[in-house]
Amino acid sequence: MTIYNTFIIDDEPDAGKLLENLLSSHSSIRVTKVFTDALEALEALLVEQPPVVFCDIEMPEITGMELLQQVNNNSPQTKVIFVTAFKDYALEAIQNSAFDFICKPIDKSELRRVVHKLIAAFQSQQANEPEEVQRVLLKTTEGHHYVSVNEVLYLEADSNYTYLVLKDGRKLLSSVNLGKIHMQFPEVNFVRISRKHVINKQYLSFMNFCKKYCIVSNNGEEYQLEVSVKMKDLKKELS
Repeated sequence: MTIYNTFIIDDEPDAGKLLENLLSSHSSIRVTKVFTDALEALEALLVEQPPVVFCDIEMPEITGMELLQQVNNNSPQTKVIFVTAFKDYALEAIQNSAFDFICKPIDKSELRRVVHKLIAAFQSQQANEPEEVQRVLLKTTEGHHYVSVNEVLYLEADSNYTYLVLKDGRKLLSSVNLGKIHMQFPEVNFVRISRKHVINKQYLSFMNFCKKYCIVSNNGEEYQLEVSVKMKDLKKELS
């Protein structure tokens, strides 16, 4: 199951917390940040470019419509859902390419509808997008890198840091732990084989289930990695 990192932006703390609690029942949505300051949220949004943003409209720093314009210009893949008590904004929101619109007080069935619509849209987008252009944005010690998922051979944990080993031999060091980085990659290709490693299974060339190791290879280069997950589970993942 793919998990979509999500921002909530609402200048009323109680409203943001309520929405976070409601979204916690949807396993495909992972709320990573809740903002009460829209300018602070916009700055983080343009760097991290989360797949999903739930946003209020009437806010003191900038309006939700102004924020949507910035998202459309700089992070067009981010889907913005407005959550507001003002129904009159619905038409304007859709005309400005908001993904959807929810009225306060939030109805659980309406929220469920929007989450299902989000998942369907992402699945359709992934199915129609050529694999070679699928990229993730990663925070590394050098800055922020856009990395094609096809360029990554495997991910390696180093305490709370993660190395990304690339096809061209480079190793990028990220300050984000392995578990969080793994969630940014498509689960259909990236499989966790141990507490320390996640491999891109399209580069898996050999697996020894008895001695519990595998080999990831590319252009004559081979990397032998220990396997410590349950073999029964791993065989399912690799099938």
